[in-house]
Amino acid sequence: MLNTQRIKHIIGLLEPYDPGFFQSDIIKKYGIPKEQIINLSSNENPNFFPTELAEKLAKDLLNVNRYPNPSYNVLKEAISEYVNLPIECIAVGNGSSDLIELACKILLNPLDKVVMPVPTYTLYILESMIWEAGITYVETEKSEFNIKAENMKPYLNDAKLVFLGSPNNPTGQSIDKKELERMLDADKVTFIVDEAYSEFSDKTSVDLIKKYDNLIVMRSLSKYFCLAGLRIGYSLSNPAIAESLEKVRLPFTINRIASTAAILALRNIKHFQRMAKELLSDRDELKAELKKIGLTPFHSDANFLMVKLPEGMDSNKFSEMLAMQGVIVRSLKKLLGLSNGEYIRITIGSEKENKKFVETCKKLLHN
Repeated sequence: MLNTQRIKHIIGLLEPYDPGFFQSDIIKKYGIPKEQIINLSSNENPNFFPTELAEKLAKDLLNVNRYPNPSYNVLKEAISEYVNLPIECIAVGNGSSDLIELACKILLNPLDKVVMPVPTYTLYILESMIWEAGITYVETEKSEFNIKAENMKPYLNDAKLVFLGSPNNPTGQSIDKKELERMLDADKVTFIVDEAYSEFSDKTSVDLIKKYDNLIVMRSLSKYFCLAGLRIGYSLSNPAIAESLEKVRLPFTINRIASTAAILALRNIKHFQRMAKELLSDRDELKAELKKIGLTPFHSDANFLMVKLPEGMDSNKFSEMLAMQGVIVRSLKKLLGLSNGEYIRITIGSEKENKKFVETCKKLLHN
């Protein structure tokens, strides 16, 4: 018989992170050919990494027998040029999810209070629980998912850490900078603002780092820069926090191909600006089409839409019906902070993928 007593008690209480369906799941479950399946579930960029840059990246495959330089200073220099902050303010990680875990590692002790508006990215909850923090959730549904300082401040007096997504996953809404500044006055609290999708909106709190030393901004190259498969992210903060994150980061945690790809992407920003402009146009067009067929998409600053189904419709059942047609979306049923099971989240895909999604929804809704 296995002895589980040596494992921390809290681990037994955790639910594993749910990434949703992948193409392989749908192939196995329904026998649908891969080429007939579209994945609008994971907030990935539907565009390929630019061929011109991929050809340069391929040359570094000849060096995979060698470790990358664990300081990642060349990568940090590219980030520094991109965000206009000193290299001392930058820490890097194996995706921004890695940096979220590292931030909890350097900031949290058991029973520390963590505050987060809901609904939000479930990894914040998972990582806080692993470090045995006490979590306080702040409802935002009644304020149409806007995060207001006046609603947050009553919970900040004895808080240690606050997680804020901007744009938030799954709502797609950004935090108003003035609202954020009103919260940052609580200088004993550290605020993590997750800007994984911020480049799609041109809204950022990075400039506030020079003014507030209790702010950490997390960024990802997975979404805007088409690098979800290589896992690379970075954080921006005061130098003391950045140094601490770097101390607890495992050496060589970013593989050399990911590091090279990030440098190439950051130094060729115009490629991605053109892609994003087209993607955002497609998002607005998709939003309009969804309204026409009886769905309710919310405002979004990101590359995805949170959508409310017609009243009484179950999001799990609807997502399953879509999956049976080869369309993968994310059901938000039972997500903390949403009062019913009528919400789904849709990644903006290619024009062809978006069209298939709308046509499939139309067929299911009006049958």
